[in-house]
Amino acid sequence: MVTERHFTALRSIALASLAILIAANSFVSAQTQPSPPKNPSSVGDFQLNNAGALAKNQDILPGVPFPPAMSQSAVQAFFELRDSVYSGVAPESVDAQATSLLKSIGGQQLSENDRALLEARIAYLAGRSWNDHKNKKKAAPWFERAVDAAHTMIALDGETPTALVALAEPLGELSLLKDLGFLVSNGPKVGQYANKALESEPRNIKAWLLKASALAYPPPIWGGNYKKALETYAAILPMAETGLPKDVLFDIRVGIATAYANLKLSEHAAWWFKAALELYPQNPYAKSELEKLAP
Repeated sequence: MVTERHFTALRSIALASLAILIAANSFVSAQTQPSPPKNPSSVGDFQLNNAGALAKNQDILPGVPFPPAMSQSAVQAFFELRDSVYSGVAPESVDAQATSLLKSIGGQQLSENDRALLEARIAYLAGRSWNDHKNKKKAAPWFERAVDAAHTMIALDGETPTALVALAEPLGELSLLKDLGFLVSNGPKVGQYANKALESEPRNIKAWLLKASALAYPPPIWGGNYKKALETYAAILPMAETGLPKDVLFDIRVGIATAYANLKLSEHAAWWFKAALELYPQNPYAKSELEKLAP
């Protein structure tokens, strides 16, 4: 027979076991999700306190959901396209995915503006895939198609923050792919479009990310400012209170890593490249840059 004393003893053992289990889980969590290394004072007084989080609902752009009329199969196909690009899948395969998806949304009951936004994003991703694989000839037409689609958005609804971001991103890529004259004429517009988007939407994460990337990657002679880039990224992360789309979070993490690498802060860069690879373990850029940091 179980007496009250026995019951009390068993309850105490169970509570103690639960406490140990909670402590163990907390330890594992702390081990698997450490905080970023502290930002050295030589870089600035700000800190990057966490690596950001994924949003529960993945949007086409931060705060811009997929059109309600878009089929779930098409939404899933978009995610597959995006993840193929970021995982370094062969561009021929990505090209076929993009072409198929564009054909799919062409037959759906979408508004002209929604259709143009989707075309801009899909074309940008296809162009990025070819560009990542060093094929400028194949990349340029896709980026041009993305720019044209963004201009269609502007013609329909004006210079909304979403349209400006959809325009600025592929235009920035084209500015690096084409000749010097195109760069001189169009390169400065990327920052101008991002600033214009922020004038009407000060917390537009994608616009801030465009500005941060323009500081994190180029050499100083072309506008690179790695400390300012890190400060900008540090300001972006708290804006994402409900998390970020997977690709955007990756771009933030790898941008931070690149800025630290350019500052020769290898330990910090390695931590952030590893954080980026948690999202896309096969990403060629993050993998190769992390390997360069190995002692």
